[in-house]
Amino acid sequence: MKNFLKAATLAVAMISASTVNATETQKIGVVFPSKIMKESPQRDRIIKKLETEFKARYEALQALEKEITTLEKGLKRDAELMNNDEVVAMKRKVEIKLSEYKLNRKAFEEDNRRRQGEEQQKALIVVRDVIDAVAKEQGYDIILNGEQIVFAKPGYDISDVIIEEISKK
Repeated sequence: MKNFLKAATLAVAMISASTVNATETQKIGVVFPSKIMKESPQRDRIIKKLETEFKARYEALQALEKEITTLEKGLKRDAELMNNDEVVAMKRKVEIKLSEYKLNRKAFEEDNRRRQGEEQQKALIVVRDVIDAVAKEQGYDIILNGEQIVFAKPGYDISDVIIEEISKK
């Protein structure tokens, strides 16, 4: 259904473009948002920003994982030398640490995913603003999302122009 609506919207856009007087030509451009996001310098800035933001939590998770591994190795190695109560206490400690690790890891992943989405939304707003500015500057009548159309001549692709303009920001 969603694809049908996209196709119908594109068909209406193309029909309306073809009904313009023959003497008036329209300037059409195509952009590929995924290419723009992948190749823009903003992507690297977002990655570095999120790495910095989540570095302490990631290192804490790694330390907790290392602690669990050490406890498990110690339990395996020393279980025969310990009495039953000590073994049970050590197993509980490992289970508590595992639960803590799982909870912290889940929270970390959810927060990281949420922040990635937020940063991507900010970047998409910048991309949209740059596309609007390029359209106005260069006199484009229509700019289509290349990922939602079936075919466009490579000459219509202005993604590199958009990437270049974003790089200036």
